[in-house]
Amino acid sequence: MNIEIKKSVKDYLHQKNVQDIYIAMDNRGGCCTEGAVYVPIIKLGKPANSGLYDLFKVDDITFYFPKKINNAENENITIKLRNILGHKSLVVSGLLGFKY
Repeated sequence: MNIEIKKSVKDYLHQKNVQDIYIAMDNRGGCCTEGAVYVPIIKLGKPANSGLYDLFKVDDITFYFPKKINNAENENITIKLRNILGHKSLVVSGLLGFKY
C-alpha cells in the first residue's frame, strides 16, 4: 500500500501535537430508502479498538488503516489538508464510500 501524507498535513499535525491518525467509516446517510452510506473520514488520535486496524508508519506519523478495507483496490491513499474559511480538517482520497 502506498500512503502519501502531504506536507501541509504534517505541519497541521505538528501544530496540534498529534502523531496518530486513523480512518473511520462515517455513516453520512442515504436518501429515503437508499440505506446507510459510509464514507471514509480521517480522525486525530488512536482508534478505540486498534486491533481492527493495520498500522503504518509514514515519517513520524502513525497511520491506522481499517483491516476490513485493506485490499488491492485501496492501493494508493493520499491524506490532504482541507481549509474552508479557516476551518481545517483532514481528508482522504483513494478510498470509496459504500452502501450498507
